[in-house]
Amino acid sequence: MHVGRGSTCEIVLTDPVSSRYHAVIYYEDGDWHVRDTSSRNGTTVNGQKVDGARLQSESLIRVGDTELQLVTGQDDGIEPATVEELGLDDTQTILLHGQFDEDAAAPELVASSDQLLDLYMLSLAMLRQQQPAETVQTVLQLLCDRTGADLVGLSYVENGETVRVASSIPADRVADIRLSASLSKRVIDQGESVWIRSDETERVRPKAGKNREWSEAIYVPLNVDNQVVGVMHLYRESSSFTAAHFDLVTTACRLVAIGIDRSHQHETMRAERQRIAVKNAIGDELVGECAAMQKLKNKLLRIGNAGGSVLIRGESGVGKELVARAVHRCSPRSKRPMVTVNCAAIPANLVESQLFGHKRGSFTGADNDHTGWFQQAHTGTLFLDEIGELPLEAQAKLLRILEGHPFLAVGGTKEITVDVRVIAATNRDLTEFVREKKFREDLYYRLSVFELEVPPLRDRGEDIELLIHHFFDHFRNQHGRPSLQLGDDALAVLRDYAWPGNIRQLRNVIDSAVVMADDPRVNESDLGIRDAGTSRLETLRIDWWEQRLIRKALTKTDGNVPEAAKLLGISRATAYRKITEYNIQR
Repeated sequence: MHVGRGSTCEIVLTDPVSSRYHAVIYYEDGDWHVRDTSSRNGTTVNGQKVDGARLQSESLIRVGDTELQLVTGQDDGIEPATVEELGLDDTQTILLHGQFDEDAAAPELVASSDQLLDLYMLSLAMLRQQQPAETVQTVLQLLCDRTGADLVGLSYVENGETVRVASSIPADRVADIRLSASLSKRVIDQGESVWIRSDETERVRPKAGKNREWSEAIYVPLNVDNQVVGVMHLYRESSSFTAAHFDLVTTACRLVAIGIDRSHQHETMRAERQRIAVKNAIGDELVGECAAMQKLKNKLLRIGNAGGSVLIRGESGVGKELVARAVHRCSPRSKRPMVTVNCAAIPANLVESQLFGHKRGSFTGADNDHTGWFQQAHTGTLFLDEIGELPLEAQAKLLRILEGHPFLAVGGTKEITVDVRVIAATNRDLTEFVREKKFREDLYYRLSVFELEVPPLRDRGEDIELLIHHFFDHFRNQHGRPSLQLGDDALAVLRDYAWPGNIRQLRNVIDSAVVMADDPRVNESDLGIRDAGTSRLETLRIDWWEQRLIRKALTKTDGNVPEAAKLLGISRATAYRKITEYNIQR
């Protein structure tokens, strides 16, 4: 006798965990025997897993989640158990039920190639969608179409109980979904899918006041990390579901649980990224209209589509990482990951391990394998900030990777090949490092296939005032002070300051001023840069000092050019010419 879920078996099981042809029980040489037929979950006799075994009276055979006991002879006084003794409810018939192993092969639970195609299309649809609600609607519609259900719904679970119906097809029949307490406990606590037919329909009857009663229902848990987070409901008023429908729903719900979980994770990460960006006034757009910034933006578009390495140079705080992200967004790799690494923040003895990865036990403290940043950025972009701080040993390995050679993780024996575009940035003079033998000359030329120079804030002219208002509007809204104004004296100080810390310093100063201002407007005393006077000597550019002195003189004389010229010790004609040259507003 064949035992399994196949319809041609002599002993047909309704246990989805069993295989279609799970085992064979046969009589030979005066004894009963059992032989496992290469089933997925195996066969046990009296708790021991066997390929084949001889059976004795009262031997207990476990096939999937079903237990069978061999009872020989008719004179043992053994009578079949009654319905009452088994504790069954005669108002319902459980047609199929069972728990499902997440590691089991899904195709074994699917009856036909049509269902495999349905699951394939469902997987594609969930990959395209990022919103959990969209994923749920796609699944409900597919299950409704394929099973012929009159109502399909999804309820979420909190604290071990179904708390609310998230959605249904048709959408106007949410009120008709009601899971009984006993079935709810069974599905949620045991993670068990149940297909029932109700003779009196009490267990699956809609809420009071409804005339419609369901003849059949399927309940399937959505299991994420061994925790039931939701229950899928399918109902029919008449006719019958089939075992194939039950298989399709249970298998689809395994995909759905993963899809919804990933959608929630994506939404959480997107919201967190947006929160961090808002908090720090970080945007994707390069703010600035001066000639230097226009030239930089034009270069970005051309370099983005090219494939070579990029070296971004500029002082600390000018926004080199923002420029690197702009290059990545303009490139064909924009949909792939961009990994950012601050080389100056990595201990020298861990640089190679972090960049190229390591194997467990390769050095003290290597308790687990680590996937290096190059592998993490595979097919995408790796941004190496402060590249000048990279040790010479790591520079040699980096050069080989840029030349297309494979590399070994620390302690590894298998070569790794990656496809990564490297964007490097530095605030140091790498040519000087090359002369001092602190940086490899060949690596310098390899990194600087394309070079981008980010201008310091003091050289961006009217962009300074544009950025002042950009950050001021952002932080006054963020800190709940939308009516706060920026005083003329504070604006003049911000406009004339040398900004040795560049955009990063400007952002922090304005953030602090918005918080600390006591009056309805930000005054000069609120800026917090009054004690940094020594930093104003950071630049020796004569034109910068000329602009600053002319603005100061005009402020003192209320815009009177002749009087300002006297204070500056220059002729009136020279004063007018300088004001026009520097586009200074009076």
